Amino acid sequence: MKKLFLSGMIISLLLFGCQKDETSDYASLILGSWINTQVDNEAILTDKSYALEFRADHVEIFASGYVIDANNKTWIENDQYTYSVTGKKIIIDGSNEAGSLFHMEFEIRSIDQNTLVYSVSKFTVDNVEYPDNKTYTSRHVTEDFADQFAGTWYGKSTTPGSSDTSYHYWDYFADGHYDYYFQDSLGNWINKPDNEGVYFLYGDLMASNYTNDLLSGGTGKAYECWNFDIEADTMSWTGLRENGLTTSYRMEKVANPPVILK
Repeated sequence: MKKLFLSGMIISLLLFGCQKDETSDYASLILGSWINTQVDNEAILTDKSYALEFRADHVEIFASGYVIDANNKTWIENDQYTYSVTGKKIIIDGSNEAGSLFHMEFEIRSIDQNTLVYSVSKFTVDNVEYPDNKTYTSRHVTEDFADQFAGTWYGKSTTPGSSDTSYHYWDYFADGHYDYYFQDSLGNWINKPDNEGVYFLYGDLMASNYTNDLLSGGTGKAYECWNFDIEADTMSWTGLRENGLTTSYRMEKVANPPVILK
């Protein structure tokens, strides 16, 4: 009887200990930033990317594109969420940029140092529940390219058949804004005065806000996302777009932006 009692105690302690460690592990493993890459095991469009950051102080930051109206959309980072972890469940509460109240419960399917796979067990906005049966896959942000990214870059589209055949300059500043330069029909370089450029980095994903797209002729606010790769003073961008094609740019880092002719 004594042996059975001791055996039972040991089993109970082991089970309790494993459960506690499991919870602790999940809470530790989700810390940091994650970029969504797949929905139901299908690659998402690059402009549909979003980033989650779980901070140690239990603040959750959600960053994604936001449609304002038919002519305006913008990339937004929102830190008005808090989270907790219970077992395999991540519980998030907060409000978005429009003031709507969100309650989300994510079920962790699998997680390691590189990949987080989760499903949505509950998703409500202003107390209205929206069922979601999809499975989401995100990759962990493990590198910081901010120092390499800042600077002036000169290049052009490398997408086969692209209508954008001109060269461009982008001047990225450490404070998160950038200037964009284009060449007019007379060969003069112009610092686009209404660009209002702002950029965000999440590992090797870049999201940028701008206004009044020169290529499309569209007016209003816009954003786009790119996966980028930097090797020495060469950078390439790639993005999976709605037409199912991958668009790309290649550029070189240069000392200064162009001299603007008067």
